[in-house]
Amino acid sequence: MSVIVIAVGTESGVPIFTRKRGNNENIQFSTIASLHGINMFSKCHNLSVINTLVENGRILWKEYYKSVTLIGIVTGGFECDLELLLSCINDVMVFCVGQKELQNLKNIDQLKRDLRQCYPILDYLLESLDPNAGPPMTLALDLIQSFLCPQSQHLQPVLDNYAEKVTGRWACLSIHGHLVATSSDFYELDPREARLLLLLAAAQSGAPLRDTLVYLPYMSPDVAFRAVTCKLLADVYVLVVCGATPALSEIDEIVLHCWEGYAQMIKEAKLMYPRNFPASIAFEPCVLSIFLVNINRRRCVFSRHLQLTNQKGRGMSGAHRMDILRTFYVTSARDLAPELKYRELPDKEQDNEPIGKMCETYWCSEYHKCHALRSGNLVCCVLYAPTIPTHTMRLLTGQMTQEFLSNKDINW
Repeated sequence: MSVIVIAVGTESGVPIFTRKRGNNENIQFSTIASLHGINMFSKCHNLSVINTLVENGRILWKEYYKSVTLIGIVTGGFECDLELLLSCINDVMVFCVGQKELQNLKNIDQLKRDLRQCYPILDYLLESLDPNAGPPMTLALDLIQSFLCPQSQHLQPVLDNYAEKVTGRWACLSIHGHLVATSSDFYELDPREARLLLLLAAAQSGAPLRDTLVYLPYMSPDVAFRAVTCKLLADVYVLVVCGATPALSEIDEIVLHCWEGYAQMIKEAKLMYPRNFPASIAFEPCVLSIFLVNINRRRCVFSRHLQLTNQKGRGMSGAHRMDILRTFYVTSARDLAPELKYRELPDKEQDNEPIGKMCETYWCSEYHKCHALRSGNLVCCVLYAPTIPTHTMRLLTGQMTQEFLSNKDINW
């Protein structure tokens, strides 16, 4: 599996950055020039190269603001929505430097220096696509990676209070890179913006308290906000988007005042990881992995550690389970939720498209079975052992979905 993303100036062809994940060698300048030349040659003939297939992979070109071209290369049989990945990379660039700087590409050397600050987020994002890299794992680029715990409903008022104290508006708590709780106003943000804030918190390292200027690609692409990230415990971060005041030294005191009484609650929430589901929910031994999507919230939960007791010798690695479920979701199960279909630009007419009536889909093979069911606002994708009968698989998926809808320990 290999993913390579190259950014070049559209007119000049000058490389801006190259980021990669996998076992491929570094891309030579001559290769970058050739890839860009293919795109420019097509434009000169009033044609548009959308993508091309290569041996065991494909390449896609995408131009943004008539100034920056992103080239994505995926090889090794990796199933990924490459157009969506490039759109997310563009969001990260806007998030870090703003849209105007990308549109007015006057000093490309300065842009290259400015974009270095987004490298940790880009690398974190690409690394999360590799199932063999270990946590964090990403199955859907446009959904907010989360885990569910009963403590989240008690942590929301704390986040609201903390945001108010620092004159902020949007705040979230993340554990191991997963969204756990949010402030009341957090869902005013576009889901892609919310995911960028989560990536910012997850990619932070070093200082326990840090502020970063960020641009929200859909709400405010040209005016920067201040995002303050604070490390509460190991792998636990609270992030708030606020104004220029108060100073970091004052925020440090506010954090202590707001959160010192909730350390035990957060530790209890951490115990849900990596299962990512409350202990009150039991899963049958034939259920190998599960991927749950909340359509309205644009949040998802993935787990390959469903059994409360360690069970070895199940014959399929965790990375393989993740790869199967991601392929199943990207190629089949996502069709159960047309609302989640990727659109580069919002379109009111498109938003009024009729929703399809298909509510379930499944795969069967010699080594595993997959089943996905939509019920109301949830899409539940499950990976089963190959020995389970198909009718039993449908029954279990339905029972689990109803449990997710009714269990009081589940709070989105």
